[in-house]
Amino acid sequence: MRKAVTAVAGAAVLTVGLTACGSNGQNSNGASGSHIIHLTMWQQWGGGHEQAALNKIIGEYEKLHPNVRITELPVTNDAKILTAISGGTPPSIIDLGTSLEVGQWASKGALMSLTPYIKKNHVNTSVYVPAGLKAVTYNGHMYGLPFMNFDVGLLYNKALFKAAGLNPNKPPTTTQQLQADAYKLTKVSSNGTIEQLGFLPQYPGQSNGQVTALEMLGWDYGGQWYQNGHVSANNPRNIAALNWEASFYKKFGPQNMANFLHSAGAYLTAKDPFESGKLAMVYDGPWALDYAEANVPQLAKNIGVAPFPAPAGQSSRTGTTFIDTNPQVIPSGAAHPNAAFKFIQWETTNPQVASTFATLVYNLPQLKNVPNFKLASDPRFRVFMQEADSANAHVWPQLPISTEYGVKLDEAQDAVLYGKETAKQALNGLQQTISAALKQSK
Repeated sequence: MRKAVTAVAGAAVLTVGLTACGSNGQNSNGASGSHIIHLTMWQQWGGGHEQAALNKIIGEYEKLHPNVRITELPVTNDAKILTAISGGTPPSIIDLGTSLEVGQWASKGALMSLTPYIKKNHVNTSVYVPAGLKAVTYNGHMYGLPFMNFDVGLLYNKALFKAAGLNPNKPPTTTQQLQADAYKLTKVSSNGTIEQLGFLPQYPGQSNGQVTALEMLGWDYGGQWYQNGHVSANNPRNIAALNWEASFYKKFGPQNMANFLHSAGAYLTAKDPFESGKLAMVYDGPWALDYAEANVPQLAKNIGVAPFPAPAGQSSRTGTTFIDTNPQVIPSGAAHPNAAFKFIQWETTNPQVASTFATLVYNLPQLKNVPNFKLASDPRFRVFMQEADSANAHVWPQLPISTEYGVKLDEAQDAVLYGKETAKQALNGLQQTISAALKQSK
């Protein structure tokens, strides 16, 4: 799941000139004789049941490797992580909540390449879902191992569909139909206040730790964000996708849309737009099912899931999604890198761990083959699993300025949605900004 980590676009200026300091004489378990090796893991799952699930896995590993002790700590602020790395006091392992930082941090020397460890330990990388591997690869080197992949689809409230005279068992199959259905599902008072909304393109978005909708919509419309070694932000199809987003705001008014969003409660709570029953459709991930079940059980049973539709005449792109993973990385300067790698190798290649953790956190196994697990029998969850294996699952490009690109993309989207710029102006500006940043980073 995308967690609300604090991204630092300015991290592009970070330069880490550290030498990894590992211990010598480690056995195959990462330990030396009776000596206890202490590893620290900074993780971006946060607390709650996700942290409990992680600690359960750590406990299992420690039983198998009694000379290793692993202490995890939630650290969701990227600035703190980078300060520790540059200051020579990094943790042994970082469990990132997104791969967005991988290319940028790797290019500045903040992460160790795991390619030598993969070769040394004969890790069979073919067991991983290919997209997860791509997400942790920069310049031909793997800087992490994938753990818990995640993507998004169209979640919709069947009860609201039925109340609006729409067939609750027939979600939209084109973006044009989605728009038409969204308008039927929207209720506006006489003063323009939106009381119920069919679809809110920017939600949940980066402000809630998720992906900018335009990232996926660009791909959905046949665009690309980086192509043939060049930034392609102003691809005409990306512009078309942004114009489609903006049409909702033009229809109901940017301020009215903003007021609707700001009047709602926090994301993944009973008062958020979707869980409160005020938003009929949302482009979100499988974890939303888990939270709805916990927060609003009555709603949960009425949630349908479908592949996000493509524009009319482009059905081959139905089910377009980003796909990402929670990279398990070893920062430069980490103590005991061999022992750290042994743990993340076990953690990410163990099929039982993958299926158990996926069930607990409603994410997708990073492995191609895992034991049957109850969640996989839910047809709604299977939509996300099937998307992950399709050609329409895209990975954000790993570049030295990946984080900055993602942040600036979100800003460009909002500028258009709220009427400050046209789609063409915003994406032309983004093209210039990111192309210049990429050139400077090399």
